[in-house]
Amino acid sequence: MSVPAIGRRHLTAGVILVGCMLASGISSARQAPEPRVIEVVAKRFAFEPAEIEVTEGDRVQLVLRSGDGVHGLEIKQFRVSKEIPRGTEPVVIEFTADAVGHFPMLCSVYCGDGHDDMKGALVVNARPAAQP
Repeated sequence: MSVPAIGRRHLTAGVILVGCMLASGISSARQAPEPRVIEVVAKRFAFEPAEIEVTEGDRVQLVLRSGDGVHGLEIKQFRVSKEIPRGTEPVVIEFTADAVGHFPMLCSVYCGDGHDDMKGALVVNARPAAQP
């Protein structure tokens, strides 16, 4: 089947347009927003900072270090539970804050007599409504 010259021009333009659309879709998929990086120090018997505030939909990256001994960090709502060993090597946890609310952060590894008091909070604020 032979395509007339005018048809070939339209076909070529359509192929280029579709190719550009696909390329831009692939490109934007690779450029996901960077996570919000928050450094947290666990030490007897507190988290620093004790309260972490993010916005709904944020990708959150917690960089955890121990200030003294072995600790843990647990945020049940987001299925976060990680041991933080003694030493300088950080433990990194990444998740998406996809629920609005006030969520407890607990030490999940017994660390001494004040262990039950070692608490903090992740506060996830609602994303502001888009302006028309």
